[in-house]
Amino acid sequence: MSSQIKREGSGGRLRTLASLILLAIFPLAGCHKGGTGVSQSGPPPVALDVTPPIASGMTREISVAGVVRGIHEADLTARVDGQVERILVHLGERVGKGQLLLVLSGQTYASRLSRAEAALSYARTSFDRIDRLYRTGSASRSEWDRAKQALDVASAQEREAKAQLSWTRVVAPFAGRIANRAVHRGDVVRPGAPLLSVIDSSRLEVVAHVPDSLVGNLKSGLPVTFKVEETLMTGRIRDLSPRSDLLTHTVTVKVLLSPLSRTAGGKAGVHGRGGRGADHLVGIYGKLYIPVSGTPGLFVPASAVIDHEGLHEIFVVVNGHAVLRYVRTGRREDGRVEILSGLSRNERIVSAPPPTLEDGAAVVERGQ
Repeated sequence: MSSQIKREGSGGRLRTLASLILLAIFPLAGCHKGGTGVSQSGPPPVALDVTPPIASGMTREISVAGVVRGIHEADLTARVDGQVERILVHLGERVGKGQLLLVLSGQTYASRLSRAEAALSYARTSFDRIDRLYRTGSASRSEWDRAKQALDVASAQEREAKAQLSWTRVVAPFAGRIANRAVHRGDVVRPGAPLLSVIDSSRLEVVAHVPDSLVGNLKSGLPVTFKVEETLMTGRIRDLSPRSDLLTHTVTVKVLLSPLSRTAGGKAGVHGRGGRGADHLVGIYGKLYIPVSGTPGLFVPASAVIDHEGLHEIFVVVNGHAVLRYVRTGRREDGRVEILSGLSRNERIVSAPPPTLEDGAAVVERGQ
């Protein structure tokens, strides 16, 4: 009897506990409905234009930094001791081949040449006399040999003195512009001291260092493009180093740029910059785009790319939400931008994200 009462007491407590739980649940459910019976949600989806990336029919390109140089560059140095007497050109001035650029003091070398010429005249006269005597048998062979040797030595000394005097007058080895001036009037220089630099900018080249892992894609004559400032130029690889640098694991590549070019905006290129030609490009770094084998490049509308302090971002639509993603960009052409990494072919992107679009916002394709 007592055991039965205990069991009924336990069952009653369980039923009472279940009732309390139900009473606690129903008021909460009534409060969540808020009189409407529909749970609250976030802002409505934003209607946007969404598009897939465009796979180009061209080979994918990689970009490396390159510096513009003239095909012909000459650093002129002193070949004799002397003091700078005259500098006949200014920095940036255009010069012709063989034009006199700088004059060193030449009095010492002029005197040396005069002595050498006098010694040569005496040696020639002596040799002519001994030669006549030798032909008539009045001079021995050894006398003829000594006279001939003295003539040869005097002739060599005269040529050397004449060359040294000519080295006091520095001339342009080719037509170009003065790119650097390392001395001033009155400076005393020694052999090997830098004087002037001349650059021929009528033809330009780009020097770049390409990772050796990509060298297998390169060969002489391969067409490439190069962008510096707003100028887009075309060219071909003309020189490829046969060995890789042991420290940087890169190979030096030289690209000969074409004389004709166009800018990214379709304006005149290298030869249309206010009459300055291409001189202002020499020494400037830019991007060299080299085609490599592999997956074709992916392009997106330029309006889809957000430039955030030098970093590039796009919005990718994932499960109905706009997801902000960093990407690495490549070339730009015809209103499109190449995406080198951060995007796959099967994804969809927001064509022109508004400034108010936030990461994770719900979106719906316009027209749906």
